[in-house]
Amino acid sequence: MEKIELLAEQLRSADEETRRLAVVGLSGHPAGKTKDILFTALGDVSWRVRKEAVDALLAAEIPAEIIEEFVLLLESDNAGLRNSAVETLERLGVRAMPVLRRHVTDDDHDVRKFVIDILGSIGDAEAVPLLVNALDDPDPNVCAAAAENLGRIGDVQAVPHLLQALRKNDIWLRYTILESLSKIGKPVPMAIITPLVGENLLKKAAFDCLGAIGDAEAAPLLIEGIRERVKNIREAAVAALMKVRERLPEAVAKQLVDEKLMALNGSPSVEGLLSSLDTADRGLKEALLKLLGIIGDERAIGRLLQCFSDDRLRKYCLPAFKAMGEKAATSLIRLFAETDEEERSFIAYICGELSFPGSEQVLRDGMRDASPLLRKVSVKAAGRAGLSGLVQEIAPLLDDAAPEVRKGAVEALSRLAAEDGDAVLKIAGRLASAELPEKRCNSAILFASLGDTDKLSLLIKDDDAVVRKTAVNSLAALKKESSVGQLVMALADEEADVRIAAAGALGEIGGAAVLEPLLLAMKDEDPWVKCAARKSLGKLGHEGARQEIVELLATGVDGLVTISALQTLSGIGGEGIPELVKKALAHPDEEVVKAAIDILSRQGDGWLDEFREDLLAHPHWDVRRSFIKVLAAERGADAVPYLRSVLDSEKDDLVREQILDIMDRYR
Repeated sequence: MEKIELLAEQLRSADEETRRLAVVGLSGHPAGKTKDILFTALGDVSWRVRKEAVDALLAAEIPAEIIEEFVLLLESDNAGLRNSAVETLERLGVRAMPVLRRHVTDDDHDVRKFVIDILGSIGDAEAVPLLVNALDDPDPNVCAAAAENLGRIGDVQAVPHLLQALRKNDIWLRYTILESLSKIGKPVPMAIITPLVGENLLKKAAFDCLGAIGDAEAAPLLIEGIRERVKNIREAAVAALMKVRERLPEAVAKQLVDEKLMALNGSPSVEGLLSSLDTADRGLKEALLKLLGIIGDERAIGRLLQCFSDDRLRKYCLPAFKAMGEKAATSLIRLFAETDEEERSFIAYICGELSFPGSEQVLRDGMRDASPLLRKVSVKAAGRAGLSGLVQEIAPLLDDAAPEVRKGAVEALSRLAAEDGDAVLKIAGRLASAELPEKRCNSAILFASLGDTDKLSLLIKDDDAVVRKTAVNSLAALKKESSVGQLVMALADEEADVRIAAAGALGEIGGAAVLEPLLLAMKDEDPWVKCAARKSLGKLGHEGARQEIVELLATGVDGLVTISALQTLSGIGGEGIPELVKKALAHPDEEVVKAAIDILSRQGDGWLDEFREDLLAHPHWDVRRSFIKVLAAERGADAVPYLRSVLDSEKDDLVREQILDIMDRYR
């Protein structure tokens, strides 16, 4: 008792950290002995102290009479104490249900509301009848809380009762019920929702509800909602309509939705829709982009182009431009000469992705522009659009001053090889005899696009190692068994980088003919050639690599080689592999330990308890962080006690923050 009294004294300290540590010290003692002290801490001015008090109480066995006292705390004037009591009851979950059940009808309406909110957070379906009864509570706030928390629980058995309560003449209650019906997601008769659309204060909630549960019958009502003058109601109709459309068969969607939306082309409603594109709500913005594409109004083209600067929105802008077809092509081509460099680059990109008719001149101009960015985008777009007529204009860009433009030109010509192989072959031939190694490397890439293994075989013998390596990688991309002989020769190249590429290429091609050369490459003097050979044998699942790798691991090689060996073993699989990987958890290189953790995490959680204490106390912070992430992913809330036990001794701020985030997640 002396220790508890000392800790109680420390709780009266003016220092926040002293009070927090006092609460930590009380953790683990029987709740009956520490309850009064911890209840005081639940109302502390510091949220950190209150949090520790909640954790300490939950770490003990809490009898029903103490749970009852938590409910009594809900009447307190101390907001921090009330919040702590709410949090504790929520985290007690179903253990608190018998006590909460008795207080759903408490004399104090504020307590009734707290209890109903707690039941909703617990989310147990057994609370549904209690909340259904509370829909008739004399206090309107309690009624609304009951409706809201029935939505949080999401049990369909609540739907008939919510529909019954929807008849009450209480706007806020009806609004809340509509939101809950949206969350539950069970379809209800349209005849119940339709009249509510006529009430201005309920329109938004009604549209939101139709977005969640509506079908084809809801489409006309939502299309009409798009004409609404009030912005938030109009936006709710847009979001709901696009959700309903996604649930409809495509043929039905085109008939019931798209044809009606196309009728809005040229109407004043489009201006309102365009103004809503300024929203910060990404879901709404995506819905607006889809809808504007269907409507096809030219006024949207400029705004769609502006949205294109956000790469997360491009996947919605492109279909919109595509849906507008020739109209979008004409406008974008006209805008190309009038706008800035960034938007010209976007237009060139769009022309390449959608192969707009008439875009050839835009891309030709773009390839001649002073901006390296625009030249790069334009030449790549010409390749994607399959514009073989531009091959001779692409060729000069192979000598461009900007490396990214030269790279884009090679990519474009590679794509166009299927369209005009003869022209690309001539360009590749000229490059193959060029003095600059970069040009010969580019020729290897072009020969690969033409499938010309004979020319690539010649480049494998080039004087420049980078060219030889590029030729090897190009042969690997073709994956032709006829290339195995040339690649085996490359395994004897004087440059290790070429041998590494050859070993990797043989793994890509596969087949029985590559096994013996790869096994020989395992004896190469360069450790990275050995790594490449091991990876290829692992990819092919060849047992011949296993023993050599096991012996390699026993020699204590450097970290990167060890990581490569572990990954190869994981690819080969078989008995004994997990035990070898576990041994790597004691490796002095933290990167090796992290790699071992990653490999083991893909094989279940049977190893966690065996190594938990060692890894939570590992000297390197990033290892601790990696293990904590895996522990939380595998064990969820069950990981919290272990994390709490190391929190006070953890010195690294990033790791502490990670632990606190996980503990909050499972609070």
